[in-house]
Amino acid sequence: MARPIGATAPRVDLGIRLRYLRNSAGLTLEEVAKSLDGLSYDQLRRIEVGQSSFRSVGDLRKVLGLYGVAGDVELVSALEELQKTPPSQDWMTQYRSVSDATKSFAGIESAAQEVHAYHPNVILGLLQTEEYAWAQFREVQPIEETTSEFIEGNVALRMKRREPFLAEEHPTKLWVILGEAALRHPVGDASVMLGQYEELLRVAALPHVTLQVLLTDVPGRRLWSNFTILDLGKGKPTTVTVDTGWGPVSMSDKPANVSRFRRWFSTMTASAQTPEETPEIIEKLKREKR
Repeated sequence: MARPIGATAPRVDLGIRLRYLRNSAGLTLEEVAKSLDGLSYDQLRRIEVGQSSFRSVGDLRKVLGLYGVAGDVELVSALEELQKTPPSQDWMTQYRSVSDATKSFAGIESAAQEVHAYHPNVILGLLQTEEYAWAQFREVQPIEETTSEFIEGNVALRMKRREPFLAEEHPTKLWVILGEAALRHPVGDASVMLGQYEELLRVAALPHVTLQVLLTDVPGRRLWSNFTILDLGKGKPTTVTVDTGWGPVSMSDKPANVSRFRRWFSTMTASAQTPEETPEIIEKLKREKR
């Protein structure tokens, strides 16, 4: 089991468990919303992604009754404790300037035991140095019209998210495919890029990390948008998230969607350079920057 960032945010943990129970009951969110008075689809969706909680324990019990687990005293008690946990105990509350969608993703990611990610155009946040992350946000600040507080909060959260993957004991497994364009696109000045290349070499050497590069001129099928597959372990729903212009808001744990992106990842793994070739590619890029 990977070392958590602190503790999985209670609301995120509750949402993950509820999604698993709903899927096990063979129900969609739409069906649950239609079956229960006082709980809308939007409310249930926000609860499942850790952005909200039930207004009362009674609402939680109604949902658990629909899922057929109301008689499991131990389970119900554990979920009620999560529901009752004050928001102040949620480690993500400190990141007030970060969007709800990003915090939801970070919360679910913190519960993952293994992460597979594909980033064709920009280096994955979990692999970024602090300098690279700052430069990336500053690069688009005039367009996005973001505040300095927004950038500071997002960079801080991005660095915090790295901790389970860099832990000395029981680190989270990470397998990343980066597009060549992600490595070549200049973010910040030459010193920022050189520092980022050094960090990639360091992380790629870790035994629990697999890093591959998909070269631009290599033939083969590929997607052009970022996606991440979060394996939450036995008894919890594997979740896939696709980045959009609005942020990491397209999230699904439907088996058909997860299987689709697993196939894409497997396909691009076969087309990418082997992990053993990654250091040579990065070293070449370092030489070009000097």
